[in-house]
Amino acid sequence: SDTMSAQVAVTFSAPSWAAGRVAPRTLHPRAFLPARRSARQLFASRGKTPRCPIRGFPSPAVAVSVVAKTDGRGARPGYVTFRGGRTGSVSFKAIAIPDELAILPGRAYETMTVGIPQESTKGERRVAMAPETCGKLVKAGFKVVVEKGAGIESEYSDDDYVKEGCAIVNDAWKDTTIVAKIRPPSKSEQGKLSDGQILFSNVYPRQDEALVESLRARGVTTFGLDCVPRTISRAQAFDTLSSMANISGYRAIVEAANAFPRFFAGQFTMAGNVPPAKVLVVGAGVAGLAAIQTAKNMGAIVRAFDVRAAAREQVESMGAEFLEVSIDESGDGDGGYAKEMSPEFIAAEMALFAKQCEECDIVVTTALIPGRPAPKLIKKEMVEKMRPGSVTVDLAAEAGGNVETTVPGKVVRTENGVTCIGYTDLPGRCAAQSSTLFGNNVANFILSMGDSKQARFEIRHDDEAVRGALVTQDFQVMFPPPPPPAKPNAKPPSNQNQNNIVAKGQSDAGAEGAEGADRDEDENRPPPAWLGDAKSAALFGAFLALMCAIGAAGPPAEAVAIVSTFSLACIVGYFAVTGVTAALHSPLMSVTNAISGMTAVGALELMRGGLAPAGTAATFAAAAVAMSAVNIAGGFLMTGRMLDMFKRPDDPPSYSKLLMVPVIIAAAYYLPNAAAGIATGALHETIALASALCCIGAISMLSSQAS
Repeated sequence: SDTMSAQVAVTFSAPSWAAGRVAPRTLHPRAFLPARRSARQLFASRGKTPRCPIRGFPSPAVAVSVVAKTDGRGARPGYVTFRGGRTGSVSFKAIAIPDELAILPGRAYETMTVGIPQESTKGERRVAMAPETCGKLVKAGFKVVVEKGAGIESEYSDDDYVKEGCAIVNDAWKDTTIVAKIRPPSKSEQGKLSDGQILFSNVYPRQDEALVESLRARGVTTFGLDCVPRTISRAQAFDTLSSMANISGYRAIVEAANAFPRFFAGQFTMAGNVPPAKVLVVGAGVAGLAAIQTAKNMGAIVRAFDVRAAAREQVESMGAEFLEVSIDESGDGDGGYAKEMSPEFIAAEMALFAKQCEECDIVVTTALIPGRPAPKLIKKEMVEKMRPGSVTVDLAAEAGGNVETTVPGKVVRTENGVTCIGYTDLPGRCAAQSSTLFGNNVANFILSMGDSKQARFEIRHDDEAVRGALVTQDFQVMFPPPPPPAKPNAKPPSNQNQNNIVAKGQSDAGAEGAEGADRDEDENRPPPAWLGDAKSAALFGAFLALMCAIGAAGPPAEAVAIVSTFSLACIVGYFAVTGVTAALHSPLMSVTNAISGMTAVGALELMRGGLAPAGTAATFAAAAVAMSAVNIAGGFLMTGRMLDMFKRPDDPPSYSKLLMVPVIIAAAYYLPNAAAGIATGALHETIALASALCCIGAISMLSSQAS
C-alpha cells in the first residue's frame, strides 16, 4: 500500500518498585520527542490520535500499546505504532521518582538560559539588563549570558557582568531559552529566533503586524513589554513604559533647560530682577508628571493640561496650575490612556494652546493615543507666536509628534528663534539609569511567572498580567488577549488518569481520579457565608470578656477614667489622621509637629509661675518652654505656608483670620480669671477640652483640599 507501519521502541529503565512512576529526563529542544510533550503524555494517549512526535512522519499516531509487566531487570519496554511514509525508531531513557506529586508544572530555572544581546538599532545606547539585575536572575537559578560589549554604551563593562555570575558570549541568541531586549527585533534578529524560544521585548503589535506574523511563524513565544496591562496594581512592577516615560519627562526638562537662554528660577539681584520661566506641559501622564516635578524643582512656573479629569489632583498636588477648557467632556480611555476627543473639544483646546504659547517660554508635549499617530496639538502658527529663545520638546516625536514643527530625531530652529527638540531617544540619554529600571521591570516579570519559591517558570493564562502581554505562542497570535479561562470546580477522572498515571489498571486509575476530583472540589468550594461574621463575633466576645475581667479586678476609678480618655483619644486621632488626603501629608506632618509642642505643659508645671527660674529644674523648664513655643508657632506658620501652595490664582480670598476673634474673646475671659485665681477647676478643664478639639479639628480639616 501507499503507507507503511513503523515500530518505534521506547524503553524505560527503572527499578521494578517504581513501575508506573517514571518521568523523562530533560530533552533537548531538537530531540525526536518535543520538550513540551513528555513520555507520560505519549503513553497516556492510548485509544486517541495524538500528533506524531517523530520528525519525518507526517501522519498522526493511531495506536499505542504498552507492555505493563516489568521484567527481572526492571526494564519496561513499550511499542508505539505510527502510520507514515518511512520507517524509523528512537529510544530515550527515563529516571524514576519516588512520588508522583514531585512532578511540578512549568520548567526549573536551572534549565533555562537568559540571553542579553546588544541592541542593533542605530543610536540605541541602552541594554536590556544592568549587571545587578542579571545578578538577581543568577541568584534565582537562571543562567545568564550577555553578548560581548552589550553594556558598553550604558557604562557597563563585560567585567561588571562577569562579577555578577554572567557569561560573556559572542552570540546571545544561540542556545538560549529567554531573550530580553529593548527595541523590537530587526529582520536579521528575527532569523536568529527559533521554535521554543521566549522573547521579552517591545513589539508594538498594533502597529507592526508583519513582525507579529514573523514571530508566530517561527514558533516564538513573545511577550510585548509595551502590552503589559497598566491598570493592574501588581503589573506596575513590570511596566517598562512607565519607567521609560518617567525618564523621558525628566530628560525633556533637562534638554529644554540646556536650550533655553535664560534661568528657570526667578532671582532678585543687584543687577536686576530675573523673572521665572513659564513651562506648559501638555499631557499629565507619567512623563508629563515627571516633567512637571522637574520643572517645578528648578523654580519655573508650571502649567499643565490633560483631557482626563483624574489628572487635576495630581497636577495640583505638585504645585502646578491645571488648565481646562469650558467644554465638559471626559477624556478617560481604556487602560489608563486618553481617548480621542470630539471636534468641539479639540477646537476649544486649540484656542487654549494658542493663548498659552504666547505666554509660555517652554512647551513640553506628551500626548499619545495607543495604536494611532500622535495628535497634532501645537500648530505651526502657534509656534510662530512664541517669543524668540522659546523651546518646544516633543516626547511624541517617534509617533509623528504633537508639534507641527517637530522633526523626529533632530533639533531645529524656526525663523522666529524657537528651538524645537524632537529627540526619540530621551531614555537613551540616561542610558545607565534607563537600563537599570528597564531590566528591573523585565526581571520582575520573569520571576513573577510561575512559582519563584519552587524556582519554576510557567506561562499561565489565568494571570492577567501574563495574558495581557502575551503576543504569540505555539504558532498562534494571542493578541489582543483572550478572555481568562474558566476555572472548573472539578476535573474529570479521565483527565486525571491521563496526566498522572502511567500503565496502571483502569480500576485504580478511576479511583484515584475520582479521589483527586473530590479533593479539588473541596479546595475550590467557597467558605460558608457565616464564617466572617462568626470570627468578628468571637473577637468582640473576647474584648468584652477582657473588659469584664478588668472591672472585676477592682482597679482604682481614676485609673479607669485615664484609660477611657486615652482609648477615646486613640480612636478619634486614628480616624482624623487616616482621613487626610495623600496630597496633604506634608502639612499634616507640620501641624502634628506643632501639636507635639504641647509637651511644654509639663515644663510650665515645673516653672511654678515665678518671674525668674528658681533652681536648676526651673531653668531647664524655662528653656524647654522657649523651644516648644518656637516649635508650636513655627509648626502652624509652616502649615499655613504649605497650604498656600495649593491655592490657585483664581481662588476667592481667604478670611480665615476671622477665627482669631472668638479666640481673643475667650482668652480675654479666661486669662484674667485664671490670673486672679478665681477660675474654677471645671473652667480649666473645659478650656483644655476646647483646645484639644481645635487641634483635632485642624487635622480633620486636612481631609479634603476644599477645607
